[in-house]
Amino acid sequence: MPGGWLHRWAKADRVLVNSLHSQGVETLGHDLEVEARAPDGLVEAFRVRSAPGFALAVQWHPEWQVMSNPFSRTLFAAFGDAARARVNARQKSFVS
Repeated sequence: MPGGWLHRWAKADRVLVNSLHSQGVETLGHDLEVEARAPDGLVEAFRVRSAPGFALAVQWHPEWQVMSNPFSRTLFAAFGDAARARVNARQKSFVS
């Protein structure tokens, strides 16, 4: 979706993912925002709008052949960056 996290990380309007499921989210709950849709309209990813940090869900398997998929590597790098930032913030609060 334009302006979303995935759009920013992908630097493209579309990316190919291994969407191999037979189920999906029809209606998102309160405070959830669509990040990506399949060509048929199925929600492929969403995030928690008001979350202070990384709160993203995907409906595909980014771990599948991750090393040969630049977008999956970017997604995991963003998750790792968010996890490190969270740990650093918690450590600073314990020191203070």
